[in-house]
Amino acid sequence: MENKPFFDNLNLHERVYMYVRDKIINNELKPGSRIDYEELISELGVSRTPLRDAINRLQHDKLIEVKPRSGTFVSVPRPKDIEEIYDVRKPLECLAVKLSAQHLSKETYKSLLDETDEVEAELNRGNVETFFQSDRNLHKLLIVNADNSRLLTIMNSLEVQIKWFGVIMTINVDRPLQANEMHRKLIKAMHDGRVEEAIQIMGAHIDEVKHDILQDFLQHTKMED
Repeated sequence: MENKPFFDNLNLHERVYMYVRDKIINNELKPGSRIDYEELISELGVSRTPLRDAINRLQHDKLIEVKPRSGTFVSVPRPKDIEEIYDVRKPLECLAVKLSAQHLSKETYKSLLDETDEVEAELNRGNVETFFQSDRNLHKLLIVNADNSRLLTIMNSLEVQIKWFGVIMTINVDRPLQANEMHRKLIKAMHDGRVEEAIQIMGAHIDEVKHDILQDFLQHTKMED
């Protein structure tokens, strides 16, 4: 690979890590598939060292599993993995609601509510991508505006697996419409100062996503058997 403008020496290890990570998160490298070092080295135009470093980090992220005498494989998520991540995510995001409510301006709330209206219109046209962008933006905004660096660090560490599990979900318009309505109720409750109600809405929202992902995962597993 002669032309490598994407990779510079300063950020080489980080960029190789992100490249392989995104291939896993986007399901281009599927759960259970073997990692072909030579193929990735050829794609990236790098030496084995930064790739090995990326694999080590991805193993720490639990996206990669190294099996002695067998090879390196993309991890296969288990129901317990999904349950653990969402059981941890729920109280953290509820805390983010509580902490961020005091920091968000009326203009921000209005902008968020306007966005839910736009998302609903797009969903009714069959466009689900707008919802996923809005969903990521809302959850990230609440975490950042909680003004708690440790909360932000912990949530960043979970984000990779949360995105990865999202690949499992069946994409249809009904679920995003329902989730978008939960977002609207959450934002209105926070705007009106009904923080405890907003916390309950967030908890129910996370529980719903957890249930949907587990249901889809188990159904997908049965189809493969």
